[in-house]
Amino acid sequence: MSYRLSVRDPLPDSVRACAREQLWGAVRQLEGEGDAPATAIHEARKSLKKTRALLRLVRPALGKRTYRAENGALRDAAAQLSATRDADVLVATVDALAQHAAGRLPASDFAAVRAALVAEAAAHHAPSEGESSLAAVAASVALELRAAHARVEQWPLDGAGWETVVAGISVAYARGRAERELAEAHPSVVHLHDWRKRVKDLWYHHRLLKPVWPDVVKAWGEEAHILSEQLGDDHDLAVLRERLEQGLDAPLELAPLLALVEQRRGELQAQARLVAARLYVEKPKAFERRVGGWVAAAVAEANAAADGANGASS
Repeated sequence: MSYRLSVRDPLPDSVRACAREQLWGAVRQLEGEGDAPATAIHEARKSLKKTRALLRLVRPALGKRTYRAENGALRDAAAQLSATRDADVLVATVDALAQHAAGRLPASDFAAVRAALVAEAAAHHAPSEGESSLAAVAASVALELRAAHARVEQWPLDGAGWETVVAGISVAYARGRAERELAEAHPSVVHLHDWRKRVKDLWYHHRLLKPVWPDVVKAWGEEAHILSEQLGDDHDLAVLRERLEQGLDAPLELAPLLALVEQRRGELQAQARLVAARLYVEKPKAFERRVGGWVAAAVAEANAAADGANGASS
């Protein structure tokens, strides 16, 4: 089963199946059934993000207590896996900037920064005295996720229906629209990052709703993904700038590199504004009516097909 909800099955069953798949996939990665440790952690973190987005989609049905407990458990698990990943992201960010801005700074400058960041990433991967190894952290988190997987059956979803899902994606849309206005008026690192979180929710929710109208919903989701990537690249550059300003053990003058970082951030934010102008063109109520109409039509079609199949077999 892929990361999507089925219009042919009872919604609670589909939500639980999707959650189990993501959590078990993360467990398998962390227990060494997948790729190399750094890649496994990256894949496990993606599964946790997907599961948390699913939780937000059906949050009203779960209730405050269950939602807070499960979301908090997954957030804490992801946080334990984040340190090594953050160090690796800085290296990838320098690589992307060097490729985009080839010829605008000496290649030796990028190479010096990269070497310093690679050394820092290696230090994160090799624990100091008293710290747990990467494998030990992964094993510990895997145990926590096994417990979370077992709790899925007790999620109070019996009252959840497709109206819950429509309300959930509409909340993500409305929050993203509000965060967009704030970020465009005051484009601080924090505001832009908060907006990106809501854009990612919208992307994940469209992936979950793809069966409702595959080609159309996929297209909307891909636009949200593009916007999420633009905002994510901007945030990574902001983190890189902060790290460079702290001082780096590299033989180069930082001012030209910092100017290049800010220039690239400006380009990414301009591109994001163009995508957002289309993605968030509707008011939240209009968005809710549109998606609700798509869902109602898809569910009616699935029910009619099931009734037809039952009639043919009787």
